[in-house]
Amino acid sequence: MDFKPEITLLQRRDNVWTVEEGMVRCFLIVGQEKALLFDTGAEKIDLLALVRQVTDLPITLVQSHSDGDHTAAMGQFEQAYLHPAEVERLKERYTGTLPVLLPAEDGDVFDLGGVQLEVIHLPGHTPGSIGLLDRQARILYSGDMVSHGPVFMFGAGRDPAAFIASLERLKAMNGAIEEIYPCHESCPIGPEVIDELLSCIRGILDGSIQGQKPDGMLPPGASPLVYRVGASGIFFDPTEKKEAAK
Repeated sequence: MDFKPEITLLQRRDNVWTVEEGMVRCFLIVGQEKALLFDTGAEKIDLLALVRQVTDLPITLVQSHSDGDHTAAMGQFEQAYLHPAEVERLKERYTGTLPVLLPAEDGDVFDLGGVQLEVIHLPGHTPGSIGLLDRQARILYSGDMVSHGPVFMFGAGRDPAAFIASLERLKAMNGAIEEIYPCHESCPIGPEVIDELLSCIRGILDGSIQGQKPDGMLPPGASPLVYRVGASGIFFDPTEKKEAAK
């Protein structure tokens, strides 16, 4: 029998709710004129009906990236914003009818009325991963790019060099980010996680951190090790590093 997580709607701030689906969450951010839904989760639930419990404002759907645990309920919406580098990946993975796809480019701003969310392109976990930055509240909605993880950095589309560059970009933003709202694990978390992930991926690549065999479920056929720094971690397959070096 397939495991079905309990679906809960949790208020995080005056204008922010999360849809919790066990190991993954998506975000509903409500402004004065519009609401924005960041991701559509891992379950094909009636997500639109769920968010309508919170608001009757027009809803803009923005996808952080194309992995299946973030896109399951996309088909309920007429259109969705996605970084162009994720479009083909999404079409390869998604089953069903996709909404009309619109580009979410670095620097674009979604104005919800009193709340502005800026698109930050953060490649590494996937080529077109994005975060949304609320500069006024100093909150980064980070998708899968920044979390305690372990962040998946094995398999097709993962790019350690791009991952490092994206983390360095976030680190250079200094006081612009006080809290991070990730799609996995603890929420919210602090910007120190950026440094932990940087130390972790660098330690993986230079061999100064040793990986351990992970506990728990992983995709069929996957055999990464888990590497940890502080409270954060990364799943990485060392055989992929050897292949890339050839």
